[in-house]
Amino acid sequence: MANAGVLIPMPEIWTDQVRMAWKIPKGQTVSEWADKNRVLDPKTSAEPGQWHTSRTPYLRGPMDAFNDPFIEEVTLMFSTQVGKTEAFLNCLGFAVDHDPGPVLWVQPREADAKTFSTDRLKRMIELSPALSGHMTGVQDDISKLALELDRMIIYLAGSNSPAALSGKPIRFLLLDETDKYPPFSGKEADPIKLSRERTRTFKVSRKILKCSTPTLREGYINREYEHSDRCKYYVPCPHCGEYQIFIFRQYLKWPKDSESDPEKIKNQSLAWYECMHCGGRIEDRHKQAMLEAGKWVPEGCTIGKDGTISGEIPQTSMRGFWLSALYSPWLSFSEIAAEFLSSKDDPQTLMNFVNSWLAEIWEEGLEHNTPDKLRKLIRPYKKHVVPMEVKVLTAAVDVQKDYFILAIRGWGVGQRSWGILAERVETWDDVEDIIFSTCYPSEIAGIDPFKVRLVLCDTGYHTDEVYNFCRQHRDQARAIKGVDHLNGPTYLVSVIDRMPKSGKVIQGGLKLWRIDTSYFKDKVTRLIQNTEEDNTRGGWYIPEGTTEDYFRQMSSEHKIQVRDPKRKTITYHWKKIHTSGSNHYWDVEIYNAAAADMLRVYAMRESDFQRQPERREEHKKSSFTPSQSGGSWLGGRRQGWIKR
Repeated sequence: MANAGVLIPMPEIWTDQVRMAWKIPKGQTVSEWADKNRVLDPKTSAEPGQWHTSRTPYLRGPMDAFNDPFIEEVTLMFSTQVGKTEAFLNCLGFAVDHDPGPVLWVQPREADAKTFSTDRLKRMIELSPALSGHMTGVQDDISKLALELDRMIIYLAGSNSPAALSGKPIRFLLLDETDKYPPFSGKEADPIKLSRERTRTFKVSRKILKCSTPTLREGYINREYEHSDRCKYYVPCPHCGEYQIFIFRQYLKWPKDSESDPEKIKNQSLAWYECMHCGGRIEDRHKQAMLEAGKWVPEGCTIGKDGTISGEIPQTSMRGFWLSALYSPWLSFSEIAAEFLSSKDDPQTLMNFVNSWLAEIWEEGLEHNTPDKLRKLIRPYKKHVVPMEVKVLTAAVDVQKDYFILAIRGWGVGQRSWGILAERVETWDDVEDIIFSTCYPSEIAGIDPFKVRLVLCDTGYHTDEVYNFCRQHRDQARAIKGVDHLNGPTYLVSVIDRMPKSGKVIQGGLKLWRIDTSYFKDKVTRLIQNTEEDNTRGGWYIPEGTTEDYFRQMSSEHKIQVRDPKRKTITYHWKKIHTSGSNHYWDVEIYNAAAADMLRVYAMRESDFQRQPERREEHKKSSFTPSQSGGSWLGGRRQGWIKR
């Protein structure tokens, strides 16, 4: 051959423009791509034109999670009116432009999928030059349920169409409004399970995005959110700078004399948001700046005033984000207040408000406390001072990762109870000082100051440290573990100190007390409800100066009815209200009630106590120091009324 051994140069088929089009920009995120390339359709958008993530800064975190190679699944439990579908469209646009792979977008019904394909997806691609360049120009490549581009194909399906949910391999799965899906498609399996099966081929590089307004606790989006790192969007107060999440209950305010006229509240912009830290009035004009300074914080972590997130950030491949309509830049606080006032008297419309506006699960709360109800229990006595009716003090400690929540309560005849203190402390030394070294003066002159008789310490965190603490103070401290239901006894005791080899119980070894928390939550709720009714049925009193955080955490759970359709049974459970935040004070007060039960305060009678209110010289000084000696904790009690 004439050309044997001669290297013939190949023609240059890739232009510089083509190379640039195929090159993934170094470090570019979905939000950066959207800010540069996404164009919003005037037919479907309230603010058409160039996309700006700064308008909805809370979407940056969910969108950029799409770029994280360690994140496999992203869950958005969002209200309406906050842009969750637009965030998913931006993720899809980025994939089309820079990271192609087969896509399946699932809508509740096939009719929804067809409408979405025409009105939203196809229009997004046509309006954005970076995307329209990937269209083939062949009409046969476009249908209402499939869109074939130059490097990938996008399938659309309704969750009620089993055939469309199984078959071809998929890299990117987008599940839209999941709680509107049927539980199964005809005789086939669950539609979400069918869809997920299609991503197996791309196990390493797949992304599964899920979004919906929630419905019930058993709903799909709530279950997925619970399995994630459960992020919430914290924003700083414009007055004090402290970060917080927007919570409808307790903090969205409006004039009480306008409650009967929701339209007046909306039209005259009468509602405002109250900072949970300083009580400052936050108005709609503050919202945008707060959103821009906001941070997504996983559950279990905290955020400081400087915006620094601390705590153990969960190592998970599942990111979850929660957001209510209170964050929406298109809804005012007054519009949300008016919607609630218009809905509150009808269960159906109220359920829609809770789900679609607050992004909270709907539960029929049979029993629960409220901050307003608890504030009515405040009595004119100071913290750290023991009211005259108190006979004995109990304490409880909830151990967290890097701090402690501690509460001390006094108990009297008829199971009436007075709060002595409830506060956060930082070290074990602080715990020991408050419980064992401090004596609490009576408001009656001449009565010996009180010391804590029994303390219960939760073993959920730092279990070994709790055990050692209880061993050192075995006469007064007990290690406990909360159990939802014990089906009989209110607490069970087991010895945990055993011989290393034989496993035999060590005589006098440390015991673990398992507490039926459901029983004692019922009991505390009953004491709170009975406070204003009849003193012989118990009571729950709170000192002056108690913080709003205490009231909020004491209102963090409610009792709900749970139906099991398979077994045809109904059970009752205390569950955390979704947006209630921490519940540590609720926990320690429950444990205080258990401690009182262990001391058999329900058996106390006034005749058991012979107090001599003699005015002693040392008490005339009215000092309150940790160095005081405690004296008798129950002067003149009848022998045998209390058993340990």
